[in-house]
Amino acid sequence: MAERNIWEDMQINDKIVIDTIRRNGMDTVYFKDKESRFVWINDMHAKQFGVEDPAGLIGKTDRDFFPAEFAEAARAKELEIMRTGIPVLNNEEMVSIDEDNFKYYSASKYPLYDNNNNIIGTWGISRDITEQKKLELELERSYHKMELLARVDDLSGLYNRRYFYETLEKYASLYEKRTDGSTFAVFVADVDNMESINDQLGQQNGDNVLRKIAEACVSNVRTEDTCFRIGGDEFAIVLLDTDKVSAIGMSKKIIEQVACEPVILDGRRESVTISAGLAMFDKENADLSDLLSRAERKLNKSKREGKNKLSF
Repeated sequence: MAERNIWEDMQINDKIVIDTIRRNGMDTVYFKDKESRFVWINDMHAKQFGVEDPAGLIGKTDRDFFPAEFAEAARAKELEIMRTGIPVLNNEEMVSIDEDNFKYYSASKYPLYDNNNNIIGTWGISRDITEQKKLELELERSYHKMELLARVDDLSGLYNRRYFYETLEKYASLYEKRTDGSTFAVFVADVDNMESINDQLGQQNGDNVLRKIAEACVSNVRTEDTCFRIGGDEFAIVLLDTDKVSAIGMSKKIIEQVACEPVILDGRRESVTISAGLAMFDKENADLSDLLSRAERKLNKSKREGKNKLSF
């Protein structure tokens, strides 16, 4: 007698499939009525809620287990699915467990039909992707950290020359399109007699000077402005949304602070000064080479006229 093929008996087939999904499915599977109450769930879904017997969840809703905001969002999706008959596929969901912990799921929701093709609820499948998401977030943080390190000068903590040019290009493009008359300024400076400081006191003391000037730059600008170390003893600042008078005022404060606050070099308090130049961006002549050339010429003018000053 030939062995019976159980897959030819649809009733047996359906029972095996349903029982397998209920007991052994590693994804959560559930069915809900029109009120978003559970009418069937598998064991994995019950375990997600910390319940051993799935029957204990029948008649309950997401509001009984999840934060209100999450439950309301899920209900809104289910109402839309029942209204349109259109499923929501591979939707990433985040559930707050406590202040520091989150769970992430990839969820798909579908309309649930009766034998007459009427929508009588929803059903769905979700997969816990928390570990995968944590890895993605860690990789993203590492990428942004590496990206930041590539833009920052190690010694001063300011942005570097490469990012200086990227920033100039970005703001030149932005301000060139503005119609409100606003503009930005470029401040450039270098240390007076830096070669003598390095030669007489050594590289380590020279580094202390550079850090001190970086501090003066940062402490005298606004949050929207950006400070850079663009060379050995060269610094630059991009001052946004400013007129010439305001830019001059901020620039002079930096120069005055450097001159008035001695640096400890080899245990002695030594005075250090910087010379600087200032140029305003002109959208009628948006050539960045010209903008930088003007700022550098002003800096050289300050050097020629005695140092420790700003030319503009």
